[in-house]
Amino acid sequence: MPRPPQSRAARAAALGVRMPSVPPVVAARVVATAREADLAPRGMPAALERFYARLAQEGRAPEQAQAEDFAACAPSRTALRRLLAALGRFAPEVPTAAAVPVKQDWDRWLNARYNAKPRRPCASRREALAPEDWPAPWQAARPCLTRRCRVGERRYRALAPKTRASVEQAVGLLALARARAGIEAEGIDAELAEAFLAFLLDRVNPRTGAPIRAASVADYVERVTVFGQRAQLLTPAGEVALAEIARACRDEAEEETPLKEVAIRRFREAHGLDAVLARAVAASEQAAALPGHSAEAARLRRKAVVFALLVNNADRQGDLSTFRIGREVVRGHDGWSLAHRQTKTGRWKDNGPLWTLVSLLLDAHVLAGRPSWTIDVRLAELDGCNLLSLAPEGFGTYYAASLLREEFGIGGHLIRTALTDLLRRHRPDAAWAVQRLLGHSVRWMQETYRSDFEEVASVEHYAAALETLLARTDGAGQGRRPRL
Repeated sequence: MPRPPQSRAARAAALGVRMPSVPPVVAARVVATAREADLAPRGMPAALERFYARLAQEGRAPEQAQAEDFAACAPSRTALRRLLAALGRFAPEVPTAAAVPVKQDWDRWLNARYNAKPRRPCASRREALAPEDWPAPWQAARPCLTRRCRVGERRYRALAPKTRASVEQAVGLLALARARAGIEAEGIDAELAEAFLAFLLDRVNPRTGAPIRAASVADYVERVTVFGQRAQLLTPAGEVALAEIARACRDEAEEETPLKEVAIRRFREAHGLDAVLARAVAASEQAAALPGHSAEAARLRRKAVVFALLVNNADRQGDLSTFRIGREVVRGHDGWSLAHRQTKTGRWKDNGPLWTLVSLLLDAHVLAGRPSWTIDVRLAELDGCNLLSLAPEGFGTYYAASLLREEFGIGGHLIRTALTDLLRRHRPDAAWAVQRLLGHSVRWMQETYRSDFEEVASVEHYAAALETLLARTDGAGQGRRPRL
């Protein structure tokens, strides 16, 4: 004989009995919700019981939950999603960032099994001819870019990889111009130089549709000259012609308003440096309101760190993408500090402790929703990891620039320029400080840099933002929200 149906209140009361390992406060939330409506998704009480029983077995507090705890309680992707939903709804004080690796493993499994798609061929937008399509003498001379060589009285060093790539691109365009002009000569003579100039003047920027600027034409011509001199492919007339073209283009470029100045002027008019700091704080606040395991929260925390570090230390984006916890960026008792050897110049740069605001944002990024008292454990776990990715592998060199362009339409180098222009305008006697800020010397005290920021209106909101964040930090570690 079937059992008579139970009332909703009776079913809700029975849930509390089936959750002996769940803390009373959390169990009470589940029971109260069940009295009002059916729980969805189903199975959340059982998921919570498995989770808290596992923690009790391992002797860990909920704030110390690790990836293996989530993996042990989630034999399927659906079970993991159910557990995370239950924690977010009934135990929001439990940090769930530790579940990210488990979530990623299940997502990869799902995509590999059900969402695998055949790789689609990508149409290349490359115009320059590949080295294998260059004339034979040019191909034979290509190794001269990668080694030291001597031509007459001139000595040449091996080119850096990035410089070599730009030279090869310019030579590829020269080869394309030669083919289109129907030139048979294999040396770089005056006729080929004129054909190359005409080819460049006919090209347009594929993104904007605007003609190539005179400075860019000069760059291409000078790179071709570098190759021709090393490879001994320049005829005397060709070398003179390329030099005249480059000189004329440089003269014309001096009359044009540099794109950098235009971009900085627009940035100042629309935003200002204080907006970068304000956006860093806002991004961290938005991340604190999201579940700790969400990809969007992680991205917002990275954005906050990138924006704050760029304004605080004016580092190059290539250096910023390589900073490692416990190596270049270190947390002490009084906050974070940053010291590193610059990739471009090889110079050592150490501007002392970072601003308190930046240290708070770095703490929020590293903790990822965990209570503040776990910071030492997190630092030990992440020792040697990339600062932005919180993993051994970092992001691409231009990741910071992509975040800035997304938010403000500028690149990281323009932040450096805006900061140094700010110093020059308000502290014209501190040229030495500008050099130190850019990492071009070793004589600098960041106190001067800080005092300048306290004096100018462009960051007038910094002190107010800092006070707000410090106030919210009181009692941090209780719940998911105030974690800056």
